[in-house]
Amino acid sequence: MRIAHLSDLHLCSTFKKDNIDRIKTLIEHALKNGAQHFVFTGDISDNANEKDFVKFRELLNNFNLLRSDKSTIVIGNHDIFGGPQTAQDVVNFPFKCLNVNYHEKVSKFVNHFKELFENTLRPHEEMFFPFAKELKNILLVGVNSIDEYSRFKNPFASNGKVNKTQRQVLENYLAMAKFKDKVKIVAVHHHFYQKEESSKSSESTLWNKIENFTMKLRGKKKLLEIFFANDVKMVLHGHSHEMREYYRDKIRFVNAGATLEEKQPSYYMIDAFPFEISVNLNKINLDEEAITSEAEITSMAV
Repeated sequence: MRIAHLSDLHLCSTFKKDNIDRIKTLIEHALKNGAQHFVFTGDISDNANEKDFVKFRELLNNFNLLRSDKSTIVIGNHDIFGGPQTAQDVVNFPFKCLNVNYHEKVSKFVNHFKELFENTLRPHEEMFFPFAKELKNILLVGVNSIDEYSRFKNPFASNGKVNKTQRQVLENYLAMAKFKDKVKIVAVHHHFYQKEESSKSSESTLWNKIENFTMKLRGKKKLLEIFFANDVKMVLHGHSHEMREYYRDKIRFVNAGATLEEKQPSYYMIDAFPFEISVNLNKINLDEEAITSEAEITSMAV
């Protein structure tokens, strides 16, 4: 199966007006290149604005992608808490986060994209994450890594946590006998960088430099143990705004967090077969209206 991976779209009609057109261009290019499924790993909206979700929903529908077998989506921290765009926003942001109803925000996010959660395995109707869906030879599992706001543990609403309940359900899905021969892929928002790697992030704004110290995923080690024990081959994520591949415990991680951040918007195309997974970074030169792709395509034996 051929999967297009995009992340951190940060739709915002006030401050990032071009993002929706850039996303449209990327989707068109991926479809022309044979994408059979799209994975969006969070931060669809820049400021948790429901109008952004409506706009993205319409875009998916226009491409016939508003279907569970065509698209998968997980939630990002900006989809719940938003983020500051001005200096005054930085000052007011913690107070804004205090008034956010976390569970209501998650529920509304899922409802906007309810078609993408159809035909998925879930613990019960009121628990949206983690979910699992079968896509031909693939088992794709979606996880909510967004932690609730805390003045001390999550002061910038950018830290992550996958609680014990989610971990147990995730482990149960991955260990099911009927999924034994599937290529197991996890979609989540937060990265799995080691501490020293987080400080080398390509993000440049003052706010993002602050976030570098508060973008941790708590319980990361336990998740890695679950992934490794259950033969997870790949984890797709965003959060840190860069395009990057790396490994943890022989598990391949693909970060598409800079899908729209660079001069050339880009996405990853992943070919997942029973015995091999290949990853190709595709970049689009908007100025020249020409498509460029990285020459090197990396492969991994499964």
